[in-house]
Amino acid sequence: MNTQSLEVEVSLFKTSLGWFALAGRTGRVQWCSFGHASRHAAEQTARRRFGDGMRRRDWHPTARRRLCDYAAGHHVDFDDIAIDTDAVPVFHRQVLDVCRSVTYGKTVTYAELASQAGRPRAVRAAGSAMSHNPLPILIPCHRVVRSDGGLGGYSCPQGIRLKHRLLVMESGRRG
Repeated sequence: MNTQSLEVEVSLFKTSLGWFALAGRTGRVQWCSFGHASRHAAEQTARRRFGDGMRRRDWHPTARRRLCDYAAGHHVDFDDIAIDTDAVPVFHRQVLDVCRSVTYGKTVTYAELASQAGRPRAVRAAGSAMSHNPLPILIPCHRVVRSDGGLGGYSCPQGIRLKHRLLVMESGRRG
């Protein structure tokens, strides 16, 4: 699906986790990007994704408020926020659905994620689904770790450092 042709609304806002770009339409969140150093960087990332089909406005204040609360270190649940993963390939969508159920402060391995999505041998494919997650935080891919306890990867502007920071924040530990 060509995301360049979709008309979406994009909210840009600053948190302690950096600038967010939150995009969607008809009340469903389709895409989120965060950890940006500036408003301009967040907007440029959204513009690369959606081109001229994006309109900037505070289109989903509930999701924005919850993301801000989450960034401030509060235990926040996003289960009732409507999301749109229709453009995501079927197996990736199954993996994202499983990942969305991983609760605050908990982790799951890539192998467990693949198994719970119905394909226990598809560990790399589960990892690929996480690296292409269009909705980080709302679908908490930062909670997925390697079987050996390593963090694995994290596809955001601040990379693995931010994944570590999120896991530490959710565990209640410092540092």
